[in-house]
Amino acid sequence: MGIVWLVGRRLIFDSTPVAEAEDYGDCKTHGRSHSDCWTELQKRGTVPRDAEYDQYPRGRVVYNRRTRQFRLMLDGCIIRNTRLVSRIMGKLSLPKNTNVLADSHYRCARCMGKKPTGKEEEEDWDF
Repeated sequence: MGIVWLVGRRLIFDSTPVAEAEDYGDCKTHGRSHSDCWTELQKRGTVPRDAEYDQYPRGRVVYNRRTRQFRLMLDGCIIRNTRLVSRIMGKLSLPKNTNVLADSHYRCARCMGKKPTGKEEEEDWDF
């Protein structure tokens, strides 16, 4: 279970083993929100201090206990790049039958049509 961002060309993760994940309906999920984790990453200098957590492409993986399947929900900027999806699946040790889908909840500033700020203007998300 976990959350992920694409910041520039770097994938940034925060994850939890399935056995330690929180219950959320029929699913097991990473207990931390993107917002809370982002604040910690900013304090450590891992991500830009002047950027909001939802400016960058991001996603989340959950495990559905009923269907026994993982679901990887991603921003469109990530899901269009199969190499990135493969890297995320590898890092999170997800099986090949993981359900990978775009999710409107995980939309970055670019996907929402907002003008990027700061370093974002210099970054190229098309690998």
